[in-house]
Formats: sequence, C-alpha cells, structure tokens
Amino acid sequence: MDRIILNIKELITVRGMNVYLVGGYLRDKIQGRAAGDVDLLVEGRAKNLALELAEKLSGTPVPLDERRDIHRLILQAGEQTVQLDLEGMPEGGLVADLRRRDFTINALSLPLAAYCGGSFLENSVIDPLGGMEDLRKGIIRACSSAAIEDDPLRALRAFRFSAGLGFVLAPDTLQLIRHMRRPITVCAGERIRDELFAILHKASSSIVRLMNGQTTLLEQIFPEIVPLKGLQQGGYHVDDAWEHSLKALERFETLVPGTPAGREGVTKAAKGGRTQLTGKTITAGGEDRDVTVARFGRAFLSGLPDGVRNGLQEYLAQNITRGRSRLPVLKLACLLHDVGKQFCREYAGNGKYTFYGHNRAGEPVARSVAQRLKLSKREGEVLATLVGQHMDLLFLYKSAPVTPRAVRRFFRRAGREAPGLLLLSLADVASSRLASGQVEAAAAYNKFIADMLHKYYNQGHLYVSPPRLLDGAEVCSLLGIKPSPLVRRVLEALADAQAEGVVQTGAEAREFVRRWREGEKKQ
Repeated sequence: MDRIILNIKELITVRGMNVYLVGGYLRDKIQGRAAGDVDLLVEGRAKNLALELAEKLSGTPVPLDERRDIHRLILQAGEQTVQLDLEGMPEGGLVADLRRRDFTINALSLPLAAYCGGSFLENSVIDPLGGMEDLRKGIIRACSSAAIEDDPLRALRAFRFSAGLGFVLAPDTLQLIRHMRRPITVCAGERIRDELFAILHKASSSIVRLMNGQTTLLEQIFPEIVPLKGLQQGGYHVDDAWEHSLKALERFETLVPGTPAGREGVTKAAKGGRTQLTGKTITAGGEDRDVTVARFGRAFLSGLPDGVRNGLQEYLAQNITRGRSRLPVLKLACLLHDVGKQFCREYAGNGKYTFYGHNRAGEPVARSVAQRLKLSKREGEVLATLVGQHMDLLFLYKSAPVTPRAVRRFFRRAGREAPGLLLLSLADVASSRLASGQVEAAAAYNKFIADMLHKYYNQGHLYVSPPRLLDGAEVCSLLGIKPSPLVRRVLEALADAQAEGVVQTGAEAREFVRRWREGEKKQ
C-alpha cells in the first residue's frame, strides 16, 4: 500500500493538488498497526483524480456518491485487493470536516506531501481535537456533543474500537451514549450487524458486559433479552437467565482455540495501571472473579489433541457467508441460547422452575433476530440450529450410558454445526455449574464434551459419516420391495449397527438387512 500512496503523491505533486490522508489508515500507521484501506480528502474534484489514478494504477473506479463527490478506487496490491476512498473537500474545509467525524482518534489528517513511504513527522499531523493525545492515552472520545446523535451507530462503533484497540471510552462519551435521544435501531440492520460482529469477532465478553452495564444498546438491538433480566431459574442456576447468558459467552471465549484461555479482551484505562471490566476495576495482573473459568478453559484446551484443536480452529474461522466467519454467530448464540425461557417457565416447587422446550421456543426468536440484523440465509440457519438444539447434548449426557447409536444420531441431527453445538453446550452447562460451585460436575461435563469432539474428529467413520456399505437399490433388492420410507429406516438401522461395531463389511451389511427383515416379520 505504501508504494501505491507514493505513486499518488507523485501524481498530485505534478498536478499541484492538495490531498490529505484521513481516518483509520492514518490512525493505524501512527500506532504502528497493520493498516487497511485508505481514505483521501481532495481539494478539487475527487472524481477527476479517481479516474486518473484508475488509469495510471490499473484500478477500477466506483462512484459512491456523485452529489458529495465520493468515489472508490479498487486496486490490486500483490495478491491483495485494496480500496482507496476519495472525497472532494466538503464545505467548510479540512478542519470543519475533521470536527464532524466520530472520534478524535479518527479526526487526524496528514498532507500527502508529508508522507514518506510509511513514515512521517508527527508534527506534520493536523490534529484540531487532540486525537494524538487520546491515541497515546488509549481513550475513545467523541469529536463533539452531537457526534453520537448525528449517527447513533457511532455508539456501537465506540465499543467496537474499544474491543479492537483495547481503549477505554471517555466518561463524557459514555454519557452521550447513555443519553442519546434516537435509538440505534434507526440505523439499517446491516450497519448494526457489521459493527456488532466486529465486536464479537474479538475477545469481547468484557466489552459486551460493559455495554450491558453502562448503556441500553443491547436492549435496543435485542429487546427479546429484557424479560431474561431478573428471570430466576433455580436448580444449578444461581444467576438469572440473562446473567447466565453473559457468563456463557465468557466461558465460550476461554474455549476458543487460538485465544488465550481466560483472556477477557479487557480495556486498559488511561491512568493508574488499572483494568476496567464490566463496570468495576481490578488491579492489572491480579486474578479476577473468573479465574476458575479461565483455569477450566486452559484444562479443556490443553487436554485436546492437536488434530481436534486444529479442527475446531478451522471450523470457527471458516466463512459461512462472504467475508464473515462462524465465530460471531456462535457468540451471538451464547447470548441468545436461553431466550426461549421467558415463554416456558413453570414453578416446580421448592424454589425450582422448569423450562421444558425452551430451546425449541428460542429457535423462532433466533430466526427473527437473524432477519432483523440482515444475516445471510446460512448465518440464520446456523444461529437457529445452535439455539434450537443447544439442549440436545445435555439430554444425551443425562441418558448415560451414552450409546453409539445415540451419539451417531446426535451428529446426524447437528450436521456441520456439531462442533459449535459441543462448544456452546459446554459453555452453557459449565458456566452454570461453576457459578454454583459445582466444580466436579463442570469437570465431568468437560470430559464428556472432549470425548464427543474426539468421536467427531477422530472417529468420524463410525459416528459422523460411516461408509455406505449398501445403497437404497440394494436394500430394495434384498427385501424385495419398491422404494419407500422403509428403505430409509433400514439404512438408519444399518448405520446404527456400524456405529456399534456390529457391522463392518458389505457381507455383514447384507446379512444384517436379512435379519432385520426377519425381525420385522415376527413383530
């Protein structure tokens, strides 16, 4: 990208134009972070410069807003595709434009003439709002008292920057978010989704807790969670349904391969060596209240073979729609997995409640959320599967001894989302057991889930995709019948027998079908 920017600098020098680097690219360069796409502010017609650069750099120009003279240039930088957004200088000039931006750390500008291949003098940076100082201190501060009201999505974006940069929100900015007059839901669902998923893609449970404790953003985005607050559960649950959901997210993040177990993604405050977490402070480097959860996360991950860990990592990172992986959907499922409990609560006596069918009751809610956030069809299906089937593993566990047939049928129902259901179930069950001090129960469930992951990744030939020893036509021939639902029943019974190790060859499969037919005749 530096080479491209220097080419642009060369061209504008010849043309005698003033062009400025602005926004996130400059912020990340100042911090020494990997910088992404480039934003340029142009004195003069941005369209003309975009067309000339497209010809010179073999790029593709895309008009974004002709009226405001905003254009995008798509370029190849080696194997990467990069974007340059060019905007004509708005009314009022450069400083007025910077003052209209979201946060001071993004209200920085550098004359392109001062850019020297990735390096520049800090005193060349135009900084009307103290953004450089906020960068040094790790503070996210709104550019003005109107910044959040002008675009309520900026409230969510503030927390996205907190999650991504490890910065803390300035108190006055947090106040603006708390008291914004327009709800965030006036923004398009796609915009809310993108900011929310950017948060969830990070180690974000502490940020979600901060949003929950200090603002009403989550209630605005997910009004379905409001009845969960204060919804007492009894039994293993010492927390209300919403607090348990937050703890399930925290627990889940300790289980994700590639993320240090127990890392909270906390934001470091600007002063005093303190760490802010969910509205409280703890001494940096000290143990927080979730040390037991972190220890269990480390034990779970360290006990998994490399092949299983790698399989989980690949599953979580895999894109299920263009540019978006499973990971944010799984974290969203942690927050919504018990949303159906508000519809199914029955008092069972002795301070206990039942929630029979809450997983199925939560499935249509998950679909509604997916539609509202404009998730892709595949993302919506994954979210609904995770919420709707999250109890299946606990039911399987309680049916001990767990039979090979039951294991295979679970994997068949779960399909490609079996690893996600395993992690979600462990996060759900272990978080409630640990919260109530049932450490041994949590450890036993850890062991059960680890064994199920072993079956999925290392014994798939038995439980996930057993080899097809007979097809439907052969079953019809052996039974002397025409194609019918009976054929599926026979093939299911045969797959169960393979999982149990009773049938391993084609000859054994044919004999099994004959015996199955005789058994059916006797009934």
